[in-house]
Amino acid sequence: MHRLAALILTTAALLAACGQSDKSQDPLQVAETLEAAKPALSPAQNTDLKGDITPGGTFTEGDTTRRYEVNGRQVELDRLRSAVFEMTTDDKGSPTRGPGLRAGEGATNAVADRFGRLLVVDTRGGEFIAFSIDPLIMRQRYPLPGAPYGIAYDAKRDIAWITLTERNEVVGLNVAAGEPSEKHRFATVRQPNTVSVDQETGRVTVTSGDNGGIQVISPWTKG
Repeated sequence: MHRLAALILTTAALLAACGQSDKSQDPLQVAETLEAAKPALSPAQNTDLKGDITPGGTFTEGDTTRRYEVNGRQVELDRLRSAVFEMTTDDKGSPTRGPGLRAGEGATNAVADRFGRLLVVDTRGGEFIAFSIDPLIMRQRYPLPGAPYGIAYDAKRDIAWITLTERNEVVGLNVAAGEPSEKHRFATVRQPNTVSVDQETGRVTVTSGDNGGIQVISPWTKG
């Protein structure tokens, strides 16, 4: 009887081990099923908006990986795994992934800054994250509720502009110091999926992903 019980327990343990081995061995993959984060479905916008609004604004997105050049090095953002990887080359000279780090719960977009960092928005986790490159190190992590999605960087003023799709807002963070600090916040057109900034004037352009229009904001002027 004891031998039979031991045999049953041993068999159960082996089956459990086999089940675990079928799962992903990728240390950066947390979820069983990989799914890229998406912008939030924005509410209706009833606020008076700063700047000029012109009709238009459509947006499509399908890439699961994004590649950026940071300080002369290639860096890849894997939106499915919500991870950042330094790119290297294999023995044949082909590009391949090197060291990687988790980038929150659902990183979607990023931009390089003049300090040699990759600035990343974590849409699902509601955070702004900055990574230095070579070696790959997380340098900053700043809470940013509201499903941040679009990001642009003003290198002249060291402002990272980030859209909040859950709130119909765009936020300007000063990223020159050791810790980000909020300098601007404006209401935007509905579904603000993308943002860009003019490096000379600092003028910010927010584009709706729902035909809500294109908004041009001059943060440095009143009115």
